[in-house]
Amino acid sequence: MIISHIIGQSRIGFNRDLKKSLEGCFEFNEYFEKNKNYLNELKKKILYNNWNLKINNNINYINIGDFSFYDHILDNIFNINCIPKRFKIKNNENFLKNYFILAKGDKNNQPMEMKKWFNTNYHYLVPEYDLDTKFSLNLSILKNDICFAKIFKKKIKFIIIGPLTFLKLGKIKDNKLKNRLLLLPELLLSYFSLINELNNNIDLIQIDEPILILNLSEIWLKCFKNIYNILCSYFTNIMMATYFEQINTAYLKYLEGINFFSIHLDLINYKKINNFIKNKNIKYNHISLGIIDGKNIWKNNLEKSFYIINDIKKSVMISTSCSLMHVPLDLNFEKFKNKKNKIIKNWISFGNQKLEEIKNLSEIYKLNLYSNKKKYMNKNFIKNIFFVMNKKKSKLVFVKNIQNKIKKININDFKYRINYNLRRNIQKKYFKLNAFTTTTIGSFPQTTKIRKIRIDYKSNVISKNNYENLIKKEIYFIIKKQLDYNLDILVHGEPERGDMVEYFAQSIEGFLITNNGWVQSYGSRYVKPPVIYGDIYIKNYLTLNWAKYSQNLTKKPLKGMLTGPITMIKWSFRRIDQPNYITSIQMSLVLKKEIKKLEKIGIKIIQIDEPAIREFLPIKNNKYKYYFNWAIKTFILILSGIKNNTQIHTHVCYSEFNNIINFIKDLNVDVLSIETSRSNMSITTILNNYENDIGLGIYDIHTKRKMEINYAVYLIKIIINNIDIKKIWINPDCGLKTRKWLEINKSLKNIVYCSKIFKNLKLPS
Repeated sequence: MIISHIIGQSRIGFNRDLKKSLEGCFEFNEYFEKNKNYLNELKKKILYNNWNLKINNNINYINIGDFSFYDHILDNIFNINCIPKRFKIKNNENFLKNYFILAKGDKNNQPMEMKKWFNTNYHYLVPEYDLDTKFSLNLSILKNDICFAKIFKKKIKFIIIGPLTFLKLGKIKDNKLKNRLLLLPELLLSYFSLINELNNNIDLIQIDEPILILNLSEIWLKCFKNIYNILCSYFTNIMMATYFEQINTAYLKYLEGINFFSIHLDLINYKKINNFIKNKNIKYNHISLGIIDGKNIWKNNLEKSFYIINDIKKSVMISTSCSLMHVPLDLNFEKFKNKKNKIIKNWISFGNQKLEEIKNLSEIYKLNLYSNKKKYMNKNFIKNIFFVMNKKKSKLVFVKNIQNKIKKININDFKYRINYNLRRNIQKKYFKLNAFTTTTIGSFPQTTKIRKIRIDYKSNVISKNNYENLIKKEIYFIIKKQLDYNLDILVHGEPERGDMVEYFAQSIEGFLITNNGWVQSYGSRYVKPPVIYGDIYIKNYLTLNWAKYSQNLTKKPLKGMLTGPITMIKWSFRRIDQPNYITSIQMSLVLKKEIKKLEKIGIKIIQIDEPAIREFLPIKNNKYKYYFNWAIKTFILILSGIKNNTQIHTHVCYSEFNNIINFIKDLNVDVLSIETSRSNMSITTILNNYENDIGLGIYDIHTKRKMEINYAVYLIKIIINNIDIKKIWINPDCGLKTRKWLEINKSLKNIVYCSKIFKNLKLPS
């Protein structure tokens, strides 16, 4: 017997419908009720389309619980009513308004922190716990969804994040709660009540526990065993799902003896499935095989998958490795004109096509199971074999002279520059900079006017010459604004760029830019990752003309802005036919060429953004050393040969840096800019021994809240209590392109004002 299901589906709508409606609800004005009603209707439309797609592809279950207006963790916070008490929300009468206040903040509260969802490019909102945290049920939304699903008269699967994962991914917010596991008994009771309330109307319960792929202490593993022993003894329809990596082999004993209906494994990342299959003490009716990649966009090798499934002598469920929220919706929206892109399109599979792959795989398996023929193949199966083989042999993938360049790289190409303190003295004299230097991360507001200029140029409405003149006017305006703010180091504002990765990818060979390949990054923020299909190289320079024009507008230093090799790879759909470090080296060679040219035209400060360096980290910490060994080397490759008076910055997004700060030091950049605003500067305590200069992000650009002077002073005081003032730079925590000029004008002026106050104080060094 074979069953098919999906771990989760995209929730953004076919034409990013959700984004447009969602942002109308962020403003709590007279239109809020109208926008809210439309948003709820749109949700029904998206669910209707998602369920129909499953039905049309013979998927056995339709899902409840994988749709979210903003974030699935935030949904769970409301489902079990553990709203942080700082928001002072007493009831859920205004559910959507309260929901968006947690996500976006209000005049009294910072929004909830965001972190990366394991090793994906998605951000989740971090639950907050203290000793007074209580849990209760609020199931009205879920019950409404189930009533709607029943119209389809199909089996219903309810999806919820598991109690241990929910607890583990949260953050303790007071000094009284010493261990979050103290909250587990009451949390388990809430989950038990939730499942009990819904169970009569659903057929399968998918409980996601991806923390089983992490390194866990024995107490957490024992809690896992106890929790699921209880749940599975009362409920016979529980499927426990893990994804993104394989379960640690040593953890398998904690699964033994629990009567699961099914266990889901991510086969894309599961290297030792036989250890699992052969363990007769792990009890389940079905094994769910995540054999269709939910995180990448390459066609599944159906022939290989068929043999894997056929070798497993169990009752099998076929599924995606993880939720399809991490891949674009539908390849049919991509209308490529040139021959090369049409060839590459045949190698690709988006969300809807992955449903078709599950259907094809299920059909082939069933036909071979019941057919008298030794091997049954249909038209779709044969086409898949052809395209998989076509990609392997294509000259578009491997470029001989680029591969030869990689082979010639040796140890001499990975040389550090001179000692940082010597560089620092050279640079301070050269740029005449002191403590509390102010700058921004790169981008400035992407206005409707700027977007229209880019769209008109792309659509051939305006000429290249006209486009460049219009962009120059925008750069001139941005430079003038920064001079008005009195910032120390300026940027050109990036009006010619949309997404930072896509902008560079469209000028580099080996990247494919899609037209509608959108995925959710967080909330209403969607990105369109490029596809790395082959070897990377460049024919022309990337940023020279704009940098040269911008620097000529001011006597103040101006930063050249580049995106680093790790981020270019991580924020793209990357190759699976060669190691990541080879692709990264290819990207480094492109950036090295660019930086040397920027030096020649007088750009002496260059920022190489690497916000993805933490999120590319392997999930298993025993693989950290290997990852950083190649990641840092590819960064050093860019900088070898750079002049000592060229100041190199890098920007990284905030995450848990405690266990990797020593690796970050090895980047040996002159200034490390780091996102810190939402964490109340907690990271400064681990940066106090960092030797190089540090740019602290004190202005949270992910919210409309302005940076007030009192709050800026409060944050800077925390900084100077932990970090040597001689090393401190002050900046927003990220680029400003999602903000409006009215929002940032006051904030940037206040940042500069406060920095000048501290700069002029005679503080001890």
